[in-house]
Amino acid sequence: MEPDDSKRFEYPFSSNFFDVDGVRIHYVDEGSGQPVLLVHGQPTWSYLYRKVIPPLVAAGFRCIAPDLMGFGLSDKPTKESAYTVQRHVAMLSFLVQHLNLRSVTVVCHDWGGPIGLRFAIDHQDAIAGLVILNTMAKPLPIPWWFRLLFRSPGLSTFLVRRLDLLRRVAFAPKILFKRRLDPRAREQYFLPHNTSTQRAGVAAFPKLIPSNTAHPTYTYVSDIESTLKTWDVPVLVMFSDRDPVFKPRDGQHLADVVPNGRFYLVKGAGHYLQEDAADEVAEQIKKFLEAQAGQKDIER
Repeated sequence: MEPDDSKRFEYPFSSNFFDVDGVRIHYVDEGSGQPVLLVHGQPTWSYLYRKVIPPLVAAGFRCIAPDLMGFGLSDKPTKESAYTVQRHVAMLSFLVQHLNLRSVTVVCHDWGGPIGLRFAIDHQDAIAGLVILNTMAKPLPIPWWFRLLFRSPGLSTFLVRRLDLLRRVAFAPKILFKRRLDPRAREQYFLPHNTSTQRAGVAAFPKLIPSNTAHPTYTYVSDIESTLKTWDVPVLVMFSDRDPVFKPRDGQHLADVVPNGRFYLVKGAGHYLQEDAADEVAEQIKKFLEAQAGQKDIER
């Protein structure tokens, strides 16, 4: 974050920071009760959950929403090589350890999926449930045009860092958002990456998508779904029906293969369903959390 940027952020929560591996990480920590860890993806930040957090806090849950390294109010290393899925997972693990969280429900979206889910399967004793929103739990095919624009070593760096193409596409009307995004909210999404030097994390994520078995993250990501298939943890899979990236069938498949899964379809929403259908998403997460809490009371 540039020194003057903080004066322009319109953030409804108090900011918290901690240092890990030489990087300052920003996170939201609101409410009390059973912890809910909300993990954003590409190219957003914890601001994505600003409409989801208050209803969960009002229902008696504690919401922790970090900004991944390179995003939001967290530090942004300028070299793309600084960003790996494993490093993102390690930083998330340090945050949970730093806050001494137990019985965590992980809510994850987009790149927050592989990161949050990988954290969860590596720390199963600390996990109470999973809420999976429009993301991947295994390697998926990559369209040729995406490979050309956002994964070519030289071209993609120029397009993403210098021309800011990826974010211009992500926040364009009617592509990944299906309902009108408030102009002030759009400004907040753009604000963390004002300069090309701040966009290394944005440029790195497309290159981290596992494209074949030789890719360094292939096994790391593939292990997520294979582990979920045998892990009897409560899972809510919630996908929208108008996401051009992740299809409802992908979400239904994931809910079907886990031992304790349920699928919920959000109609009329795009990729960023936390914006397009915030109230509905928050309500379904709240019901899921309350059901798990009720089940624990019965078991006692």
